[in-house]
Amino acid sequence: MSAKAALRRAKTKPIAKRKTLADAERLDATPERLTRAHEAGQAIERGADKLRRLVDPFDVMRSTRALAPHDTRLNDLRWLIGEALRRVHRRAELDALRAVPLDRIGAAAPGPRSGLPASEAALYARDKLRAAEERAGPAAWPILMRVVVEGASLRDCRRFAPEIVTPWRADAVLADRLRVALDRLGSLLGVSGGPR
Repeated sequence: MSAKAALRRAKTKPIAKRKTLADAERLDATPERLTRAHEAGQAIERGADKLRRLVDPFDVMRSTRALAPHDTRLNDLRWLIGEALRRVHRRAELDALRAVPLDRIGAAAPGPRSGLPASEAALYARDKLRAAEERAGPAAWPILMRVVVEGASLRDCRRFAPEIVTPWRADAVLADRLRVALDRLGSLLGVSGGPR
């Protein structure tokens, strides 16, 4: 190796290392995500690259490219739509209302409701969730809520497709319903792919 090549290699190595450290910080789990995982009782593990990994099925679907097997950009876009849905659900403050079915919330009249927080942001988020439920459809909405918001796996959602007998086919149908629902919710939640 010539001296010129060795000098060139020495100059490029630290830059690559800095870039790797910046990527590691960007890819590590955010404090909000770690808090949500801790509250949900999800396991947190460190991978070989020293990054924290959350054992959340929806995040695993992103990392294994199950949301869009042949298009990484679409895979990430669908995951971002799911994250936006999680944020809207958290903003709606529905976790304290588990005793009330979601379809009955706000069915009587718009505006502040008795027994619910009167926060305008929560009311707006509830209205957005109702619109998302309508747009996703009755076949996909329970799957979307169970996988994206509650953190269940597709295996746990097989009861939403009782007409399909074989487990592998049921998982494929459920994954397809989840993908279609995420695509339909993108514009409502403000996440779009933009021009290609």
